Amino acid sequence: MLSLDIAFPFPHNVDHHRVVPDDFKNRVRVRLYRMFLELGRCPSSAEVAGSLQCAPAEVATAFEELATDHMLVLQPGGEVLMANPLSAVPTPFVVETGTDAGRQSWYGNCIWDALGVIAMLQCDGRVRASCGCCGESMIVSVRKGEVQANPPGVVHFAVPAKRWWDDIVFN
Repeated sequence: MLSLDIAFPFPHNVDHHRVVPDDFKNRVRVRLYRMFLELGRCPSSAEVAGSLQCAPAEVATAFEELATDHMLVLQPGGEVLMANPLSAVPTPFVVETGTDAGRQSWYGNCIWDALGVIAMLQCDGRVRASCGCCGESMIVSVRKGEVQANPPGVVHFAVPAKRWWDDIVFN
């Protein structure tokens, strides 16, 4: 089982020279991510509200604020679509961590995010994907920080990173 006793909120996105505010919006964000990782799926806003013992409307407002801050991407009904690097819906990028006896999996929004899940968890893992050109199945593994693809491949970003938020769902 994945241990979630990691620093608030996650080491990859904390500027160690400043304190992350412990406000309601950030508590919602951390709880969302922790539940996402524990459940292996995205929790609903009602599940997050129940876990925080607050009103669903408060979580909905926090989700909207987090989306405005580019921390989340919401579906039209207000539920989470993306809690980057995690996807709330199935994608062609299946992230797996652990051993056969205790494997966990999530979806990444793209290959960059799928590798970001493994980096966020600071563990070894693999991404089951396919070649964007020919559709051939491939596995991208991360072992001790080293990335290897089988068969070897190239990651291509059609849009420069500085423009990803122009249409983050497409990218």
